[in-house]
Parts: sequence; C-alpha cells; structure tokens
Amino acid sequence: MSKFKCRVCSGTNFDQIIDLGLQPWGNDFIEISKNIDCQKYPLRLIFCKDCKTVQIDHTVKKEIMFGNHYYLSGTTNTLKNHFIEVNKKAISKFSLNKDTDKILDIGGNDGTYLEYFHKNNFFSLNVESSKIQSDICNKKKIKCINDFFNLDLSKSINSQYGKFQIIHGSGIFFHLEELKSVFEGVKYLLDPEKGVVVAEFIYLPDMIKNLAYDQIYHEHLLYYSLSSFQNLLDFFNLEIFDCYFNPIHGGSCVAYISHKDLFKKTDFFLNAINQELKEGFLSFDVYQKFSKSINNLKNQTLELINNLNIENKKIYALGAPVKGSTMINYLNLNEKNIQCAVEINQYKVDTYIPGTKIPVKYQYNTDYPDYFFLLSWNFKTEIISKLGDFRDQGGKIIVPLPNLEII
Repeated sequence: MSKFKCRVCSGTNFDQIIDLGLQPWGNDFIEISKNIDCQKYPLRLIFCKDCKTVQIDHTVKKEIMFGNHYYLSGTTNTLKNHFIEVNKKAISKFSLNKDTDKILDIGGNDGTYLEYFHKNNFFSLNVESSKIQSDICNKKKIKCINDFFNLDLSKSINSQYGKFQIIHGSGIFFHLEELKSVFEGVKYLLDPEKGVVVAEFIYLPDMIKNLAYDQIYHEHLLYYSLSSFQNLLDFFNLEIFDCYFNPIHGGSCVAYISHKDLFKKTDFFLNAINQELKEGFLSFDVYQKFSKSINNLKNQTLELINNLNIENKKIYALGAPVKGSTMINYLNLNEKNIQCAVEINQYKVDTYIPGTKIPVKYQYNTDYPDYFFLLSWNFKTEIISKLGDFRDQGGKIIVPLPNLEII
C-alpha cells in the first residue's frame, strides 16, 4: 500500500477501512459459451489521513472497464424520472434558455439524462466511452462522442461548440482514472459567467449509514463527502455553492459547482458541510465502525442463505447490477447457494455474474423461485411493485441492505 499515492493530494498516509478481497471488476459479464474466468484484482477501501478522501487503492485500467460494458441508464423508470427532476430543477434554478444555453453530459451512457433537454430543444452533447451506449444514444438523435473525456478532448469540443452552461456527470466524477485532466477539461469548457457543473455522486455519509458496501467496486475509485469533494475542487479553482440529497442509488448528492466566487454559497450547503464535521466523516473512527458492521451483516446474510439452502429453498438473484458483483463475491456465494440471476437487460443474459458460475437468465422466461435475493435494493420500491404475481404465489424477497429483511 505504501507505493500507492492518493488520487487527490498524492499523499501516502493511509488507514485501511475494509478489504473486500480479490474481486473481478463488477461489469465483467463473460458469456457462458466462452467458458473463461474473470481476472480478479484487490478491492480495498482506504482513508487518506492528509486530505480525508476515501478511495480504493487499486486501479483497473479505464479501457478495460469502460471501453465496452453492459450497464444501461434507461433500464429503470426510477432513474429516468430522477433525471427529469434534476433537469427541471436546473432549468428553473439557473434560468436556462434553449436558444442560447448548451448542455454537456460526461459519461452520459445511453443518453437517458439528456433526453429531456433534447426533447425541449436544448443543444445536448454526450461524451461516452462505451460503444454500445454511444450507439444507442446516437440512435436517439442525441449527439454522442464515443471517447474518454479529458483536457485534450475538451479543447476539441470547445473549438467546435464553444463553452457550456451546464456540464453534468452522474457518477462519472468518482470513476475517473485521469482525475486531474478531466477536471481541467471541465473547467476549460465551463462558461465563465454562468456555467454550472451538476455533479451527482454516491454520498459517502449515506453510504456509511446504509452499510452499502456493495457501492465499493473498481469503477468507483473515489467516495466523496462534500468536504472531501471540495478539497479536490480547490486544485482547479472550482467550488460547490449548493447541493441537495436524493435517495437514488441508496443515497446520493447532487452538487452545484461553479468557478470560484461566481455564486453565493447557500445556507443549506454550509449546514451540510458542518453536519459532516459534526458526525465525524473527516476522521477515521466512523469508518472503523462501518467495517465492523459490514462483517456482522455478512455473517447474518450467510446464516440466512445457508438455512434456506438446508431447507432446499430455491433462491435467485433479482437483477445483476455491478454492485451485486461486489456483494456476491464478498459473501463468497456460488451457483449452489444462488441458482441463477434474472435480468431484463438483454446484454447480460447468458453470462455469468462476474467471478462466479451463477448464470444470468432473462427474467420473463424464467420460472419463479421461492426467494428472490434483491441485489438492486436501491430500486426496491419500483421492483417490488412489479412482483405482485410472484408474491401472490407465496414468493418472498430477501432485501440485503440497508437492513437484512424478508418481504
């Protein structure tokens, strides 16, 4: 660990929070017919004592993880509706004008976030590194550049389109291998007079409170509080001036960022920063407690699944999200414990859950089990609402987080 340097401050002074073992990168869904195993990498969460940033200490190359993968933003209505609300708030809050203002989405996947702006005749541009999602976005007539965003690409975009009034990133700002080049590019493209970055990220305090260890995976290099995110932005003369919180993904923050001193910081944001300090998220103690709680939850979950296996109950994983790969591998579950996973994302069908031999089947062609193990627990409300027939037939749902429960 001594050779690793902090992704933000380049320091080498760390405490380890939790070691989740050797794991595949979470979207490495290999087709069953290929009969090959995933490569595995260390997955450790650490705390930088110098700048207080929580991060993982191993990097899987971006070309491996993001050159092509199977996650689609448009799979759930919950996320679609969330993006619409984010967009409506931005349009209202910043008085956006469709005739003059331009929208850029970095790592915008299949264009789901930009659909609302596109339908309302705003100039919309997506930068997406994965070809599958890029092609889907372009088919929607939303212009998409199939590349990795960095400073060089931002200069090319600027020469063609000029500055942008809204630059959005959902999750992407903690995925970044080229962290500093990306933020240099963001600063370069951000309108100096009214530009706002709308940054959505898993909110570290909520992740800790929800015991959401399944948010720890190789795509997620960094885990931000508002305080630690601002420590990073200070390097680029950018600042958070407002924010709000949303339950999406098990607890997210939407932060509004601008060039320094462009907007007045809101009381809500300042109070949120003070609350982080009060609750100890810039010290190590809270993360030690998190680690101990995760170990206890692991034991409880395994006891439940083992007891159901003894009773010959059939258990299927419901959904095969990337976060599910972390959970399945950390719990050391296999095809004997979980007979299969069912998915509606056709790109994942006839693959294995990464790191296992648990096959992924198409949900609507698969008979019901006795229990569904809900890996996409953050979309619990929407998913359970669609399982009325399953539940009417006596089926039950294991919800692993934030509290282990059977519905």
